Order: sequence, then structure tokens, then C-alpha cells
Amino acid sequence: MSEPEILENISTLQRWLAAAWRRLGDPSLTTFDKRELRNQMKQADGALRRCLALALELKSAHKAKDRADARSFSKPDLRFLA
Repeated sequence: MSEPEILENISTLQRWLAAAWRRLGDPSLTTFDKRELRNQMKQADGALRRCLALALELKSAHKAKDRADARSFSKPDLRFLA
């Protein structure tokens, strides 16, 4: 998965969970419907956590790459012997 896809999945899951919390407060839901909604929310929460972990890994990989690039262009340590 690319970084834009991961970020889009994160925002989609966050919006869905927010809507699910609002829906959970609906008094017209039956006990069975509430239980099913909570089960779906647990699955969405797990998917959100996986996406957040992937985003964190990508971010740390980008930082490590940037640090490695910065070191490769640094001034060499030279000593002149007389």
C-alpha cells in the first residue's frame, strides 16, 4: 500500500467509526443491531490500528532515508600530513 492510500484508509476508518458511535446512541436500534455494530466497530478499530502502524513505519523509514542521504553528502574528514 502506498502512503496516500494508507492516509485515505485512516481518514475513512475514522469517519466511519465516528458515525458508528453516533449510530450506537440511536434508541431505535435493537440489542442485536447494537451488538453487530459494536463487532463491526472492533474490526474497524483493528484495521485503523494496522493502518496507523503502517503509516508510522513509512514515516520512520522516510526519516532514516533522509538521515542517510544527509550523511552521504557531508564534508569528508581529511588530514594533511607534512
